[in-house]
Amino acid sequence: MFANAAARATRLSGRRLQSTTANSVLAQANETFGKLPEVAQREELKRLGEIMKADWHKVSLADKQAVPKPRTMTKEWQEASNRYAKEHNMNPISGISSEGYKGKGFVQSS
Repeated sequence: MFANAAARATRLSGRRLQSTTANSVLAQANETFGKLPEVAQREELKRLGEIMKADWHKVSLADKQAVPKPRTMTKEWQEASNRYAKEHNMNPISGISSEGYKGKGFVQSS
């Protein structure tokens, strides 16, 4: 189903899907993507990458939302980046490794 939705969105070439259709396709995509085999996930990501190469103003909101976040944007990754920075004493004067630092460091996601 997800593959058909991506192909249909590509054929539409910039026309917006109706919101009910887009929401249902997006909901199904979110549910089923994790259940796909790794090879199929890579194929879907490649298709979505092709959609994203189109004019950004013509890409539908559903297609923009269907593109998954990079792994570096997960909270776990960013917290691990904080630990790495502290272990390697990165920016010891005013940054994350400085004495009394109270900022969030690399954590941007919630």
